[in-house]
Parts: sequence; structure tokens; C-alpha cells
Amino acid sequence: MLVKTTWVGTVAVISLDNPPVNAGDLALRRALRDELLAVSAAPELDGVVIESAGRHFYAGSDIKEFDRPIEEPQLPALIAVVEAMPVRVVAAINGLALGGGLELALACDARVVDETAEIGFPEVTLGVIPGAGGTVRTARLIGPAAAIDLVATARRVGAAEGLELGVFDEKVSSGSLREAAIRHTVGAKRRIRDLPPPAAADHEIDAAAQRAGRRARPAVAEAIAIIRRGLELEVDDALAEERAIFQRLRASDESANLRYLFFATRTAAGGRTAAFGAPIVRVAVAGAGTMGSALARHMRDKGFDVTVFDSNAAALARLQGEEGIAATDSIARLADVDLVIDAVFEDMAVKQELLAALESVVRAETVIATNTSYLDIDEMGVGMRHPSRLAGLHFFNPADRNPLVEIVRTATSDERTIATLHAVAKRLGKTAIDARVGEGFVANRVYSDYRTQAEFLVEEGASPEQVDEAMRALGLPIGPFAVGDMSGLDIAWARRKRLAASRDPRQRYVTIPDALCERGRFGRKAGAGWYHYPVGASRGEPDPVVAEIIEAARREKGIAAREIEPDEIQRRIIASMVCAAAVVVRDGIAARASDVDIAMTAGFAFPRWLGGPLRHFATFDEQDAVRALSEVYRSDPLTFSVAEPTAVSTEVPAIVDDLMKAVRDRYPARAAVKLSGSH
Repeated sequence: MLVKTTWVGTVAVISLDNPPVNAGDLALRRALRDELLAVSAAPELDGVVIESAGRHFYAGSDIKEFDRPIEEPQLPALIAVVEAMPVRVVAAINGLALGGGLELALACDARVVDETAEIGFPEVTLGVIPGAGGTVRTARLIGPAAAIDLVATARRVGAAEGLELGVFDEKVSSGSLREAAIRHTVGAKRRIRDLPPPAAADHEIDAAAQRAGRRARPAVAEAIAIIRRGLELEVDDALAEERAIFQRLRASDESANLRYLFFATRTAAGGRTAAFGAPIVRVAVAGAGTMGSALARHMRDKGFDVTVFDSNAAALARLQGEEGIAATDSIARLADVDLVIDAVFEDMAVKQELLAALESVVRAETVIATNTSYLDIDEMGVGMRHPSRLAGLHFFNPADRNPLVEIVRTATSDERTIATLHAVAKRLGKTAIDARVGEGFVANRVYSDYRTQAEFLVEEGASPEQVDEAMRALGLPIGPFAVGDMSGLDIAWARRKRLAASRDPRQRYVTIPDALCERGRFGRKAGAGWYHYPVGASRGEPDPVVAEIIEAARREKGIAAREIEPDEIQRRIIASMVCAAAVVVRDGIAARASDVDIAMTAGFAFPRWLGGPLRHFATFDEQDAVRALSEVYRSDPLTFSVAEPTAVSTEVPAIVDDLMKAVRDRYPARAAVKLSGSH
């Protein structure tokens, strides 16, 4: 039973029960509409409370409906029934009230919440705007500036802030939510739609729009515009215009791509092992460097009991006085922790020595995770007494803000270990993907070929700034060479030196990055890398010294520089990432093609509105796809062997074609929505 009515005197309390989160699908909308119509006919009715039978009030609409005509009653029709009720209707909100759930609550005459309540409009993250009055009613209730802040940023608001903003009428303890909601059924009706447009200072609205609209995509701009314009229109006209914008945006490619990522991320999260993870309370971070310190602070902020171990007193000193973090140079202090995360120097011998020392002090059931970026974790675990408890937990810089984490299963990792690390990642608020052991795992492996192709392009005639500019034009916030300078060129240099002995001499190799490092140009931290960084400058500047190094490298190889257009730069870099993805999926390092798109959008800021590099490449027509792959193959047949043209040169190689089908079949590459005219 999706809804159940309990009478408390003359008040009908309607409980929503659509586990696990009361998603507003068609069945729930129909059931709630029918129940509201039924109780409205009761002669003894004096009020209605809408509450949840579970942990969440109404956690948004069913996104699966967005790629087809939405069946009636659509949410605006349900909301019309709520507003037409002859008595006051009160929303008793616990847990999440997101998107359509918040719009339903705003249709009520009052909103009472407990301390677990959390509201928000996530629609712009899916390329749409609220489509059932969210922009119109929010602006009339709390003013346009505050409405822009909520709707256009997609941020969530807790009970205390919602009360302060004026979204909620009362905040109570969880045990008294129903009782308080029933009290609010007494009195005259107060529909938000009937409120006069509030007076608002133009400069406050402009400031809110500017904050929310930085790097704005169409949905954000549309949300801001309808919030402004909606206050100037009659309410029914504003609601109709908002709905029309919602319908138009949900049919866009951008919204389809964002929904693809939504479902891909949910699939990755749902691909958990069935085993129960270990409860994690006490965490140790081994290594007090930049990464280790950031991890320790992040885990402390998420409620873990954190100890940092490092034999380097100077490194530990940086954490002295940090509230909630214990710093120690004694590994014996880690005896009782539930999880240890290795964040020491990226060196196999150093890490194996640490693992041996850890096993001598921690409990047999303690999970051990390594934050290595490139090292072979299978090799790392050789010699461990309990290798089944070792796995990779690979964070990306900056660890406290970058949402991506790779959970790397070794040949011996057991299900309990993997389940435990997934639970930790979830508690940290990370976007986790599964990976297997392989050079660079998933994200760094794909990004490595991105960077390699960028270097090929420079060797052939493009400048670093031209490559960076082309990728920014595609939508990335920063290009590959500026990223390298920010990360530190010495990191990739160390990896290249480690792999030098095993590199195939026939493989194309660009010496320019090595030449930069040999001159001490390690990037922003050194004041020079691919760019020059004057003291106090906010960004790097093109450097004649770099141009000379590049030209010398070209002369040595007999390469005549040519003009390379931005579209070729973008095409070849995207195709290079696709080739790398084909390898990691083929070899089982990535669990599925869509995980690559998750990794590159979450970890490396590839434009989400394009859906990721694979999703974007899947929109290329056959001719452009073949052209891009052929260019990449010719750039180095060894590195990009999977792009080798087929016997019929107008066909995409089978391994890449399978990859493209995977990302298209999971969610259509082009939105094919026949818009419903219902408002």
C-alpha cells in the first residue's frame, strides 16, 4: 500500500510508503491523488497531514520517467489537488524532500520538520529546472535572491537553515513531528501561490544570480531567468512558463547526458559486493604528507576517529594541535584501529616495509588500504600474512574536495574488504568506482593517454597554450598542460623513469616533458613548468624558454611544425581517451564502460553536460569517429593499437564500437522525448 490514511480526530494523516526513499513515481502520484480526493469528500474533515512512513518524506521524482512522455497525473496536477483541498494541508517532513518532494511540500499550507529534514532542488544537476512550481513558489515564499541561491546551485538545506530562510514553519524533535503537524492544520488556508510577490532589491538579486551563474549551463541560466520573470507574471502564467521550460530542457542532449551519468553513478554504487563490510570507527592514516594530511582532516570532518602515523617528526608537527586528529611516530599506537590507509611515498619497497610493520601490530581483521596511484598492489601484498584484507583506496587531489575514489581489488582481496571500503567511500561522500590492478588503474590510465596525445600534438606543431585553449573551449575548466603544472611535472617524470626499462623502443616517446624537468621546471610549485609563473600571478604565462625546448625537440626528430586546428586537437584527444578506455574495459580493469565516464567527469572535470569522453564520442557520426581513430592510430600505432582501421576503412574498430554501444544502450545518446502538453 503506497499511501495509508490514519484519522486523528477530524484530521486525516496520509502516510507515504514507497520504499526505499518515497520516490515520486507514477504509482505514488496516483495513489496520493486518489487518497486526497477521497478524504476531501469526508464531511468531518478539518485538516490533512502528509507524512512519510519511512526515513524520507519524498526524495524527488522518478528520473526514469524523464526520457518518455510523463503519464498523468503529472506532478503539477497532483499539486493542484493539494492546493484545492478545502482544509489546510500540512507537510510533516523528515529526511529528504528533494525536487518534486519539495515542490509537493511547497504546495501545502504549512511545513513542519524534524532535525533530520533536508531539502533541495537538484534539477539543474540533471540539466532541467524544477517543473512543478519550484521556482515560482520558492520566490514568492522567501524572495527571489534566496530562491536563486537554492534553485540554481542545487545545494541542500538542513532543518535549521530552512527555518531561518522561512521555508519551514516549525522545527520539532522527531518524536513530535506528527503532533506538531496536526496543530498546524488549524487556521485559515495559506497557499504560497496567493502570496504577493515580495519586494526585493535588484542588487541582491543580481548578486545571487552572479554567484549561482558562474560557468552556468543552460538550466542554471533558465532557472535564474524564470525566478526573475515569474514574479512579474500572474501565477498561473508563471507556472505554465516554468513547466514549458522544464519540458523543453528535459528533451535536450545535455539533460540526457546528465541523466546517463546519474544512472551510471547509481549503477556503480549498486555494484557492491553482497558481503557485509566491517564497521569502521577508528582510522589510521600512515603518512603525514600533503595527501595523508588532507585525508586525515577529511575523515575527521566526516566523523571518523583519526590517528596519523609518520616516523618523520617534522611532517607530524604540521598536524600538532589539529582537533580530532591524533599524531604519533609510534606504529604501535595503531593496534586498535579498524582501517589503515597507506599514504606514504610512492615507492614499492617503502610501502612493502610499511605493510609488514602494520601487520605486526594491527588486529587480524583490520582492513588495510593503499592510496597508490600507479604501483602494482598485487606485488605490494606479496609477503603479507593476510593479503585478503589489502585493497586499493585511490583518492585524487585534492583528497578532501575531489569526489572520485577508485576501490581497487587485488587478486586476493576478499569481499569483506571491498564492502568495507565502499562503505567508507560512501560515508566520505565520494563517487566510487571499482577497479582491478593495472598501470594507472582506470582514471589515471585514461588520463595518461589524454596527456600523451596532447604531447604528440605539441611535438607536431601546436603550442601548449593552443592545446589547453582547445580543451577549455570543449568545456574543461583547465587544459592538460596547466593541470600538469598544477600537479607537479616531477610526479609523471618519476613514473616515466620507472617504466623506462620496460618501454618498447618502437613506441613514440616525447622528450619535451623530460627536458623541462631536467631544468628544474616542475610546474607551479617551482615557478616554471610548461608555463612561467611570475610571483603573485593567478595563472601561468607562455614562456619563450618552453618554445625553444619544443622547437629543439622537433628539430632532433626532423618534425616540421604545422598548424593544428582546435577541432583536430579536441578530436584526437577524445579518441585517445576512448582507446585507453577500450583497453581497461577489455582487460577487466574497469568494471564497465560507463565507469570511465564517471571517472573522467568526477575526477578530472571532463564536462558533465557532455556525459564523459565515451558518451561524447558516441555522438560522433561514423565518418568523424573513423577519422578521429585513424588520426590517433597514425600518431602511434603501438600506443593506440586498438584504433587500427578495419579492413573496411569506413567502420569503427569492433572493440571501440562495442564500447560505444555500451554507453548508448545504457541510456539513449540522443534524448527522444515527445513532449507532453500537460501543465
